[in-house]
Amino acid sequence: MSLTKQEQHELGELRGTVFIPQNTLLVTVTPTNPGATGLLGALVAAGIDAARRANAESTAAPMLEQLKSYDFRAVMKQASNDAIGTLPDIKFSAPLDVDTVSSASEKRIVFDKSTASAVLFVDVGYQLQSGNLYASANAVMFPKSDKLMQFRKRPNEADPLDAGNAIYRQTFSFSKQNVSASDIQGDLTEAAQSLASQIAADLNHPL
Repeated sequence: MSLTKQEQHELGELRGTVFIPQNTLLVTVTPTNPGATGLLGALVAAGIDAARRANAESTAAPMLEQLKSYDFRAVMKQASNDAIGTLPDIKFSAPLDVDTVSSASEKRIVFDKSTASAVLFVDVGYQLQSGNLYASANAVMFPKSDKLMQFRKRPNEADPLDAGNAIYRQTFSFSKQNVSASDIQGDLTEAAQSLASQIAADLNHPL
């Protein structure tokens, strides 16, 4: 769900926090489907997947080496602050924070301490799967000001961060095929800039 024009009109200052739990590129493979072959098929599939993961990690080793001095969190923070700095209609109360922990308790602390009219949480993840780079950002906004409370979808007064209290929820994605070790830093930077730009554009164009 996107912001409506009325919601954006009632939105005063907005505080944002980007959560990036991982500190390195995840290397994954698409799980093998054992089909209808039962337990034996599942065991065979698990063995195949383990071998494929080991091969994928070995193949990705040069990329991980290139990323030893690369700080995706810092790049994502810079890209996010650059993107929101261009928004004419939504005013962030401070530059976006970047946190390493994504948990309900951490979000509640950020939410409770905020004096902004609403709080935006963005969970970012990135991975290398079968030689392709995938990054995603899940953005959720919760209201704090009285003017925005009316827009909650299924109000739960007992839990301000309940899913039904969100007035905005979007998922953004980025992918790049056949990435290489020599380009991985640039590709991750491109992913961060793309996600940040997508979020800013969506916030700036309400329904």
